[in-house]
Amino acid sequence: MSFVHKSVWVQFLITAFIAYSYGSEFVHLFSTEQLNDDSFSSLLFSTVIKLVILNFVVNIIVAILSNKDEVEQESDERDVLINLKGGNVAYNMLSAWVVFIIVSLWATSLGKSLYHFGTLSGEFNILNILLVGFLVVEIIRFSYQLFHYHKGV
Repeated sequence: MSFVHKSVWVQFLITAFIAYSYGSEFVHLFSTEQLNDDSFSSLLFSTVIKLVILNFVVNIIVAILSNKDEVEQESDERDVLINLKGGNVAYNMLSAWVVFIIVSLWATSLGKSLYHFGTLSGEFNILNILLVGFLVVEIIRFSYQLFHYHKGV
């Protein structure tokens, strides 16, 4: 397994963990009626901090545990192609998600939308749904890349 392949695994696992962590904390705040702009801001801040620290630490650990030649080897054509395929899928899905959000906001007022949480301001409601879309798209991108690593290009 190449270092790039290991990196994709690491990114997939970290993103899945962050999505689970964010989702469970959001549901907890909502179910205990503690969801407001301040608690949501704290949740966003802690999510970003976790994402940065986990990516930094885990990638360093993978690099240390990997063979030196593996780490120094540049991405080959296969890695580049798999990365492009994953990026293409992610871009298309994220674009569709954003268009869906814009059309949904245009067609209905924010208060009538399915993803509106009354205790959050409109901006934070939109930020929440965009962040959820981003996390889902990243998980799909890494899954797609891992699929192609295992299936072959």
